[in-house]
Amino acid sequence: MAQEKNSYRLNRYLARAGIASRRKSDLLIQEGKISVNGEIITIPGFRVSDTDEVTYKGHSIKLQPFRTAVLNKPHGFETTLSPDSKRSILRLIRGLPPGTVPVGRLDINTGGLLLLSNDGELVNRLTHPSWEVEREYRVFLKNQPGPSALRSLRKGASIGHGEFSKPISVKSSGKNSINVVLRTGRNHEVRRLLEACGIHLEGLERVRYGSVTLKGLQRGKWRLLDDDELKALMKTVRLDYN
Repeated sequence: MAQEKNSYRLNRYLARAGIASRRKSDLLIQEGKISVNGEIITIPGFRVSDTDEVTYKGHSIKLQPFRTAVLNKPHGFETTLSPDSKRSILRLIRGLPPGTVPVGRLDINTGGLLLLSNDGELVNRLTHPSWEVEREYRVFLKNQPGPSALRSLRKGASIGHGEFSKPISVKSSGKNSINVVLRTGRNHEVRRLLEACGIHLEGLERVRYGSVTLKGLQRGKWRLLDDDELKALMKTVRLDYN
């Protein structure tokens, strides 16, 4: 088989090819759904190279270049890749390779930073709660919040169904805006937290995910991360940058 210096673990190969996250790739392999050079392989750590013929459901799998991008999502667009939705972000990310998926979600009324990648393992780690990747949001308010409301927000609050949300940072970012940093990505978490603290928002934007910011990116546009951005992002979740 492949020489060590040019080889990959089979589960990592599948993740890099955009088939699934490494964890899900383990299951596909263990279920006997992956073949290498015509032989079914059930060992996730089995090593393959670029010259091996890897197949899934009868189709050949080839590594594709990783692409990780950042989109400045407008309000009114859904974080979905469904071609049937008139509000799908699919309309905004033309030019990105097949297999590119959003890293987490922004609801239809939240704009700002949305990462997208075809690196299954990177997507999995960035979104998995155990990695506690920071998300920073700018909250726009009708009125400047009072000291008691901010104290309540910094202490955190129950947001329902046994969930407790506590920001790691709450800072003023303008006369009627604050920046809130969380290490969790629960559904509508910022909105539910503010409601629980009696703070009424008028608008919500995500301005940072991990080490990535929008860096002046225009609304509705996307760009690929540069090498330094990608290296820093991967370091956040302990992945090697090659």
